[in-house]
Amino acid sequence: MRTIDPSTPSSHFSNLIKDFPRRHCSLLFQLRTGHAPLNKHLHCISKSPTAQCLQCNEHEGTVKHFLLVCLCYAQQCAALCQEAGTGMSQLCQLLNNEDFIKPLFCYIARTRRLEQMFGDVSPSKPQMSQQT
Repeated sequence: MRTIDPSTPSSHFSNLIKDFPRRHCSLLFQLRTGHAPLNKHLHCISKSPTAQCLQCNEHEGTVKHFLLVCLCYAQQCAALCQEAGTGMSQLCQLLNNEDFIKPLFCYIARTRRLEQMFGDVSPSKPQMSQQT
């Protein structure tokens, strides 16, 4: 976790997720801790017979592999790079920088890889708070 956010524990994560629904917060937390429902973690907890990525079957299904490396998601990753711009090529930046969070959720939604667990994680416009 300290490789993702060296200041952990801190209020940074709370500020990062304050405008997102619970499923987005849960997903981001799982990605940051490496406990996302990807084969590397699922294999560690005996929920998958293999740690290999289900899509490419060439590398372990880690968070880094899913978000930055898997060739099966090259088109979605190219769109992520275009939306996020420079600087998102490192996992710690992608999961810790508020400028990259919405493009990250768009990427995840486009891959549909985690849809069964989290539903549609496309970022929606934050709702305006009502003044009384």
